[in-house]
Amino acid sequence: KHYKESIKIRKELNLGAALSWSYLGIANMYEKICDYIKAESCYNISLECNNGNIDKRCRQQCLLGNGRVKTAINQLNEATELLVNALNIANEIKANQLIFETYFCLSEVEKRKENYLKSLEYFKEYHRIKEIVFNTAQENKFNFIKKIHETEKAIQEAEIYRIKNVELHNAYLLVEEKNKEITDSINYAKRIQQAKLPKIEEVNSFLPECFILFKPKAIVSGDFYFFHKNGELVIIAAADCTGHGVPGALMSMIGMERLENAVFQTNETSEILKQLNIGIKTSLKQSDSEESTRDGMDISLVCLDNHILKNQKDKVAMHYAGANRPLWIIRKGEKEIEEIKATKKAIGGLTDDDQHFDTHNLKLLKGDTFYIFSDGYADQFNADNKKLMTRTFKEILLSIQDKSMEEQKEFLNTYIENWKAGTDPKGVMRNVEQTDDVLVIGIRV
Repeated sequence: KHYKESIKIRKELNLGAALSWSYLGIANMYEKICDYIKAESCYNISLECNNGNIDKRCRQQCLLGNGRVKTAINQLNEATELLVNALNIANEIKANQLIFETYFCLSEVEKRKENYLKSLEYFKEYHRIKEIVFNTAQENKFNFIKKIHETEKAIQEAEIYRIKNVELHNAYLLVEEKNKEITDSINYAKRIQQAKLPKIEEVNSFLPECFILFKPKAIVSGDFYFFHKNGELVIIAAADCTGHGVPGALMSMIGMERLENAVFQTNETSEILKQLNIGIKTSLKQSDSEESTRDGMDISLVCLDNHILKNQKDKVAMHYAGANRPLWIIRKGEKEIEEIKATKKAIGGLTDDDQHFDTHNLKLLKGDTFYIFSDGYADQFNADNKKLMTRTFKEILLSIQDKSMEEQKEFLNTYIENWKAGTDPKGVMRNVEQTDDVLVIGIRV
């Protein structure tokens, strides 16, 4: 709707170059829903806008998009020509992100042509340049965290001045200023983290009966959720990284990058977690030495057949693998939870590189509901210093099966907020601080 409105306005203002971006956006949307005829048409209209006088980045993305479309409909020679032209432009404008995406597409084309040596050559280039992009991004993230810690150190120094009877008012103003700097920096980090998380609208376009309850303990979170569509398969995950706040958020950014790498390599849930484990250990340079970090994550990961979901079949094939985080299923009409246990090993830390994570192949019927989650909800304390516990969490979920998924989300959120608020043993009303990051994902077939 918004793209169409932008087209109308830009046509009235005769903004040909800007118009090309609007058609590019529409083409991307059609490609995502596999409407390749309309996608190709919009990519071509974008190229033709303003007599082809559009900026090179837009032109590159149009050629790349058309290359993907031609690959999808198996017109491989045309796909190769489009992708080679896209690669030349990407190299010309030095856009590494677009370069490695184009190499990946070229590798896929050559694999379909059974030119495996050429496919491998392109894939090596894709991997090499992606690592450059990833390492640059990691360096920027570490510099960003370093700046936050330097600001925290300045606050501590300001507090020392106050203790030594340096003028209290000036010290207070300094602390206030530095605190604002830290808060502003962490809020900016929150924007970065949220930009990496999948949009709920995208998730709901493939899983309409789905909710995601995401409540960070601090401004930024060590929990994260992940969504990926590959052909007719949909992958969704709930991850709980070591720590919360800034350290947890840094781990979550590394985790999202490495999980994205893993799903590009395989759709098999067990292998995804194995590659994620290796990726985390490589990023953090983890080994058996005492000096090595032990940070990592627990995760539940589910793969669903989107073709079956779209056609509303009575049975849905589901594949699950977990690292310390289970899968809960509530069958339609049942009064108990079917728990699929995870492999009792974490991702990263002391876990071996060759650790195997079990895949469970399951069948769901229409109306069945399943949940993946971090431990934050069940671990929340109340004013009486009582933990909510897993048993109570299960009872809550069983009690709300008559509700829609959106109603379930609201109920769970209200329940945990009411749980935190209450009267302590001395009869004093108080609101307990959130114990940990909270993440609960519920999906009904």
